[in-house]
Amino acid sequence: MSRKIILHCGAPKTGSTSFQHMLYDNRERMLKAGFYYPAVSRKKREEDDIRIVLSNLKGEGNRKKEVKQVRKLIEKLFAGSGAHTMLISNEGLLGKPAIKGNKTFLPKADDSARLMAEALEGYDVEVRYFIRDFAGFLPSWYVQQVRMGNEMEFDRFTKAYNLDRATWAPAVASLRKYFGAERVQVFDHADLVKDAHGVFCRAFPEIMEALGEAGRNPPNKNTSIGRGMVNAYRRWNAISERIGWSQKSKKTIQHIGRRYFLLPFERFSRSEKIKFDPDTAKQMTARYRADIEAIKAAAPTPTL
Repeated sequence: MSRKIILHCGAPKTGSTSFQHMLYDNRERMLKAGFYYPAVSRKKREEDDIRIVLSNLKGEGNRKKEVKQVRKLIEKLFAGSGAHTMLISNEGLLGKPAIKGNKTFLPKADDSARLMAEALEGYDVEVRYFIRDFAGFLPSWYVQQVRMGNEMEFDRFTKAYNLDRATWAPAVASLRKYFGAERVQVFDHADLVKDAHGVFCRAFPEIMEALGEAGRNPPNKNTSIGRGMVNAYRRWNAISERIGWSQKSKKTIQHIGRRYFLLPFERFSRSEKIKFDPDTAKQMTARYRADIEAIKAAAPTPTL
């Protein structure tokens, strides 16, 4: 029997972190049922992290070498765990939304899907992809970028993106093209907000059954913060840029401030959340609805 891989490949800001924490917290329980989730660790070398190795596949160049590295690592993980099914979860596997000037919203998606399919050939692969209304996604994406070091204001940030090109449909089409339409399931983040347990049970039925009561209340991680806290991050990022003497030192200063001073205060963030003006939000939601219809129309059995 072919070993099975469940690929949870995004999109960003659709509850991936919460799902990953639930898997991480219940690794032993899952493994007893034959499901393996590769643990994430800061101490792990990048070449031993299947999530990172998969996301680093790119272009023609050393593709054969990279694909060989992926397959060798997967076999090592299967052999070491004794599992029959591996779940690889990384919201960045299809790349990041592109800044203005790119022809597509997710310019890396097609190449990434093609290379992953090549690297995972011979395994029984199923794909899960979550999408989100752009009216909520882009402000949330902005907040994450500020947390990670960006100091731009929201208006300037959104102008760096071509909002008219925002679409998940081509990424979904690429996944279906390379993995098979019947192997790719797409889920709406809005449904996840209403009933996280129910949606995870539909997306990952065998895994949720293995988790049992441990999966009943998925954790709520990486929640959004208010405008006041966002501005605090922006100010710290600007200070880090001024006092850092190299790119590495700037990142280190940002990380120290984020981890030891800003993160502990996020729980007290009560100010209004970052959001689009009503007209822009309406346009973004309309674009998302059109995306959903396009994705449904191209699916043999719609899951949205």
